[in-house]
Amino acid sequence: MPLTIEQAFPSRLCGVLRTQDSETGFRACVAAMEGGIGSIEITTTVPSCFDMIRGLRASTGSSHPIGVGTVWDPGAVQEAKEAGAAFVVTPVVLPEVAEACRAHDLLCVLGALTPTEIYQARLAGAQLVKVFPIAPVGGHEYVRALNGPMGGVPLWVSGGVEIADVRGYLELGVKVVGLTASLFPADALARKDMDGIRQKAEEAARAATPD
Repeated sequence: MPLTIEQAFPSRLCGVLRTQDSETGFRACVAAMEGGIGSIEITTTVPSCFDMIRGLRASTGSSHPIGVGTVWDPGAVQEAKEAGAAFVVTPVVLPEVAEACRAHDLLCVLGALTPTEIYQARLAGAQLVKVFPIAPVGGHEYVRALNGPMGGVPLWVSGGVEIADVRGYLELGVKVVGLTASLFPADALARKDMDGIRQKAEEAARAATPD
């Protein structure tokens, strides 16, 4: 059985890593987890992404669910499973990836943007629908508008999300908030500033914790 949404995303936050420097990226993920980010998505654009997943799972004792993102083809789903990934994330609606996730018992997150695409993603078998990119289309207001007709759909928001936005999304019922550049800024990665990344993770974790 695949993990539930609550099991895969215990902090309701997911750090999304995009970098060409695997070694620094690995350290950044560890720093983010130390700061309170419950789950990490390694995109397939990261060199040796599946090896990184194995390494992160080994170094954390599998305490944090790790997933594979930017998945375009079903073949990557088997690689994700073999690497120990807990979930698979696509940028767009890809029913064939959802089918592969079912076959390999992995939680499936399909990317979508419009109400029609969100509906199609659920129809294809996505347990969670990633509304991407959320910031350019209105952020909180877009989620509020979706909640009218689609209030029962479990949503992940990603794409331009700032740490200051986290609390508002969660209060709107969003299941998972994905943090990319706001958690792993390019300049912090370039400087190998792990303390800075850890501090951003702590800030996000505080924002996600109810008062």
